[in-house]
Amino acid sequence: MPCGKAKRVALKFGYDGSIVSETHPAMPLLALIGSANSGKTTLFNALTGSHYDTVNYPGATVEYAMGASRYLPEFPCQVMDTPGLTSLVPSSPDEKVTVDALFKKEQQPDVVVAVADANQLSRHLYLVKQLQELGFPLVLVVTMKDLLHRKNLRVDEARLSELMDCPVIAMDPRKPDVLPKLSEVLQTLHAGSKNRVRPSIAEYESFASHLDEVRISGLFATLDQVEKLVVRPVQTDAAHPAPPLKPVAGIGADRILLHPFWGLLIFIASMSFIFTAIFWMALPLMNGIDFLFGHLVEGTKHVLPDSWFTDLFADGILGGIGAVAVFIPQIAILFLSMGYLEDSGYLARGAALVDRPLSKIGLNGKSFVPLLSGYACAIPAMMAARTIPNRFERKVTLFIIPLMSCSARLPVYALLLAFLTPKDKPWLGGLAMTGLYVMGLVLGAIVSTIISRFSRMKREASGFMLELPALRGPVLRVVVVSAWHKSAQYIKKAGPAIVVISLGLWILTHTPVPSKTDPNVSGEYVTISNSYAASMGHFIEPITRPMGLDWRGGVALICGFAAREVFVGSLALVYRVQEAQDDAGLSGKLLSRMHDLRFEDNGELIFTPSTCVGLLVFFMIALQCLSTVAVARKEMGSWKPALIQLTLFTGVAYVLTVMVVQGLRMLGVA
Repeated sequence: MPCGKAKRVALKFGYDGSIVSETHPAMPLLALIGSANSGKTTLFNALTGSHYDTVNYPGATVEYAMGASRYLPEFPCQVMDTPGLTSLVPSSPDEKVTVDALFKKEQQPDVVVAVADANQLSRHLYLVKQLQELGFPLVLVVTMKDLLHRKNLRVDEARLSELMDCPVIAMDPRKPDVLPKLSEVLQTLHAGSKNRVRPSIAEYESFASHLDEVRISGLFATLDQVEKLVVRPVQTDAAHPAPPLKPVAGIGADRILLHPFWGLLIFIASMSFIFTAIFWMALPLMNGIDFLFGHLVEGTKHVLPDSWFTDLFADGILGGIGAVAVFIPQIAILFLSMGYLEDSGYLARGAALVDRPLSKIGLNGKSFVPLLSGYACAIPAMMAARTIPNRFERKVTLFIIPLMSCSARLPVYALLLAFLTPKDKPWLGGLAMTGLYVMGLVLGAIVSTIISRFSRMKREASGFMLELPALRGPVLRVVVVSAWHKSAQYIKKAGPAIVVISLGLWILTHTPVPSKTDPNVSGEYVTISNSYAASMGHFIEPITRPMGLDWRGGVALICGFAAREVFVGSLALVYRVQEAQDDAGLSGKLLSRMHDLRFEDNGELIFTPSTCVGLLVFFMIALQCLSTVAVARKEMGSWKPALIQLTLFTGVAYVLTVMVVQGLRMLGVA
């Protein structure tokens, strides 16, 4: 449906910074506006089918996302999801994103869907009244009606529509059975508001300047009366008695989940179970994928002629793809587990639980969301730090986010822990992996404490308020689809980089191609010891040798700065594990060869317990990928803190790694 506007500016990013969809200038723009935890982003998923990141703690959406509607047959449009806010007077950077989206002429919505939680109706209606006062055409969508129904209560949609003077639809966004009705209402509303003049920035500034305490208090008193009039008991009769009253989940459970001792113990136990599952539950799937690609590489070599180009395709390209695919089960289990906890409302309790410990290190519970997001990827985690209104706390959070063990480190952890862990005791690997993740938090706490104690930056007053969503059973379909989408995003983001770097490293280790009369020729191409990669590796070997690595391991380490997960595939390439004559998959061959690889000059083993423990320390602290450095510069506003962050963490990691490796050797640990 044409809206008669110029082409819109395409500012539409997903949770990882990727473009979500294309804009279509002929389509009207629909904006979803509402408080955090109101079900706004879940409704966005239902409308667009884009499976945008769905979480239920404050500040989950740090950029507004755009998607074309798929399930509004009567009203094809662009749908814009925005960060949650409680008032049109923003109190944090993420709330300002929403206000800017509403009043910028090139991105101004044609219709607004205001989303309100039925269980907190009067408070959420305050934002609706502000939108109405400024003249936005809107539909009020009331969510969480299932939780209200547990109290044998319902929202009288007709009465609320009459009192608020706007269309009202009560729905559960996770079960979008009323989307056709919403589509019809939106079509009618848009048709009647085509010629309406949208509010300007000047009108908004005038509105904001006239808000005072007396006016706000009076409006809330009125909205309290509205809630009392429209929230009514479920109508019953003799033939249809009222359902038995169900207690709202969380009232009793929160006494335990938010307990300073038992709550923290449950949280640690939950995280330990998740990381243990990542280690051993994914193992059969990883072995299957590894076995498949191993045979695919060998089969390709048998089918195609024996040549440099055949090995390039088999070992360089197929081997690189296998290096991506083998770790997908671990990534998927991580996202699935976190998604389940997010959708249930438990992670919001985690934010409340850690507020007091975080306050001891100069942060507060608002930092919990970005730090937790850092376990998936540092890039969206840094974007999520925009939700922290306190400037000092935001910068400290940005500085320590790279210390959180992101999903890119999982392949490295899995390989090194598999080397160190007895095959008959995989649970030890799970506990060790949990320890690595906990140590990331500990190191972050240490760095934050040091900065907070010695920084000269001017501090602002800090506070933490958190609206806890109700505990509820997650919808399995929503959790699975979200995990699938995040895993796909990981593959799209990391996969091409890993394959390209693996391919480039293969070429470096197999060039230059000399004449056949060259005594260093092995088959049709040069041996790795005379390759370009060898020249680079020998140059840095004085640095990597104290870490327990030879020049080949140093080359793989450098590749890890491009993307941390590349390290595993790089090891396979520089140590030529594809050439091993056994039936194991690629990772199986690498793990098997690691026990036998030796230094070229003295014949000592390279990968020993001391070396692997040292590498775990190094990867836990250092090796920010270059993309993270670029985002850090953007979020911190300067290259200086980003480069200090990179240099400091890399330098400290190197020193600690050398101390660990050499110290263990002095203690007799090989």
